Amino acid sequence: MKGYWINHVIEIKDRERFFAYASASESMFAGDNKYGALMKVFGPVSATLKGEAVSHAALVEFNSIQAAIDFWNDPDYAAVRAHLGPLDDESSVVERRVCCIEADEIEISTDQWFWLNHVSEIKDEESFFKYANASLEHFNVTAFGPVIHQHAGTQKIQLAAALGFTCADLALNVRETESYKSALAEGNMADGESHVVSRTICALPGTI
Repeated sequence: MKGYWINHVIEIKDRERFFAYASASESMFAGDNKYGALMKVFGPVSATLKGEAVSHAALVEFNSIQAAIDFWNDPDYAAVRAHLGPLDDESSVVERRVCCIEADEIEISTDQWFWLNHVSEIKDEESFFKYANASLEHFNVTAFGPVIHQHAGTQKIQLAAALGFTCADLALNVRETESYKSALAEGNMADGESHVVSRTICALPGTI
């Protein structure tokens, strides 16, 4: 099992400082340190399909869930995070959520696209997991689970997911297919989902 960060950048308030951080930290996500920190996906979000608008999103892989937790306070990474302001408050530069989950290793293929999802509240667990199970056939990669630790973000996230598609068209339009609508219906969400779950779904290419 690997550890993953599933990150949503909601708003970049100081682009110069944020991208200085991104540039300075790039070499730390090459997969060659003791944490195995490897940036699998990062970039601007092509579409926010549910929830508040997300600017950028990222998927980072680690050797283990403990490595995903410990990396945040590694002295070298903490020094880079200083670009974002005080280590306990980066709100003047960026509003983001950084969530840690544990999942099987993800393999990314050519032309891969992803939904990177944050679930803030499951209001009806039975209905939500009926939908989740019924929807699995639509994804060629799945990594999801409860958020074991959240490094950043004022909104607390209950569950996070990285769900893969073989192409952009599926990632952006699968919700309009009859098979996906059927999965929503399985979870009592055919006419809306606010009574079942509060979540943010954003779609982007599986590239960095």
